[in-house]
Amino acid sequence: MITYESSKLWQRTWFLALTLGAGVGVGAWWLQTRATGTANGASASDAPAPVVVKTAVKADVALLVPPKMLEDGRPSDFTPEDWAALKDAMSKTPNPRTELERVVRYLRFQKGFEQWQKLQDGPDVATRHQLAMRLLEQVPERMSQGELMMGEAQMLQAALLADLEPNEDVRKQKLERAQAALSAAAPKLDVRQQARDADLIKEYKQREAAILADYQSRPEPQRSPSKLSDDLETARRAVYASKN
Repeated sequence: MITYESSKLWQRTWFLALTLGAGVGVGAWWLQTRATGTANGASASDAPAPVVVKTAVKADVALLVPPKMLEDGRPSDFTPEDWAALKDAMSKTPNPRTELERVVRYLRFQKGFEQWQKLQDGPDVATRHQLAMRLLEQVPERMSQGELMMGEAQMLQAALLADLEPNEDVRKQKLERAQAALSAAAPKLDVRQQARDADLIKEYKQREAAILADYQSRPEPQRSPSKLSDDLETARRAVYASKN
């Protein structure tokens, strides 16, 4: 799992994925993690692995109790640095306020998910089940926002219900209802938009490959990670900004 600590928030691959509306692969990541018994399971898709943004409060608080608004205008579950970075990045989108709210909701979902996963083998069953119920409620919204793919959302629902409902027959019925809600929340298929998105991804991947090849071909003393990050960000902007 990647943990955000200090580098520019909006240059992280996961953050670019959020602002571009790409999936993050939470459900696949959870199943992979449980299967391997490690904390570094990779997503089954090409989407970036889940990310935890460090905050000043416990990870489960934001999902179970609404965070307080502090005097500086930020919610209490975000550090000043993270909040400033989020606001700056979202200010560059067509709908800054809407995008900020969306990303904040997703990050809280992700932090709650991570806490639920950590509680799997612990004694605090009540908190784990509270988190599982809150996460289950939010899965359709996360999918409708493009942050989970349908298959990932279904896997996550199955995992959460496996924790919440011990009766197999009842669990099957609940899962059927939950997955019906997913189908209702699924974004309408736009074939032309999908084709345009695929072209953009292909173009960016080509630029990315050329930048990485140039970086790797250079002697070690001439390699600059900060320049690499800047070059990748410039390529991303060149591909996506001009197409909006």
